Amino acid sequence: MTQRRVMLVLALGATLLAVYSAPAKDEAVVQAAERAVVSDATPRPMPVQVRQEGRRHAGATDVLGLRSRDELDGDESNLFATLSWERPPANVEASPPPATESAAPLAPPAPLQLLGRYQEGDRTAMFATFNGDSVVLWAGENINPEWRVDAIETGQVVLTYLPLGQKQSLPWTSSQ
Repeated sequence: MTQRRVMLVLALGATLLAVYSAPAKDEAVVQAAERAVVSDATPRPMPVQVRQEGRRHAGATDVLGLRSRDELDGDESNLFATLSWERPPANVEASPPPATESAAPLAPPAPLQLLGRYQEGDRTAMFATFNGDSVVLWAGENINPEWRVDAIETGQVVLTYLPLGQKQSLPWTSSQ
């Protein structure tokens, strides 16, 4: 027999021995003991401290005690108040916020990263990544329905955001 089979036979034997020697159903029930009567079981009044402000604060033993609604009137305690070590700011009159004119929408920054340039005769093209895709930029061509390359000049690429008609320029160096 292999060692694994020996261990399985021993485990089976131990299980059968435990089942055989287990107590009968009736022997396993344990009866609850009777509660002893304590002679000093009368409730004691809870200690209550009164502060100078007139608010009542119960001792630690009265945490779960119920209080009448009349006792709660005028209670200024705030369990959920924000606590801070910083001093409160000095009373500064708040000036009304300045009226903001509805600003014209701005074009988002071009999702374009210039990588290098390519010279073909008198035309210049730029290699770039646009939203993670590699593209070749030629002057006068659209990159997608939202962006158009207007010009590739020395030191910059001029783009137009077509939905708003706003131009942006991206600088590039001669090392690109």
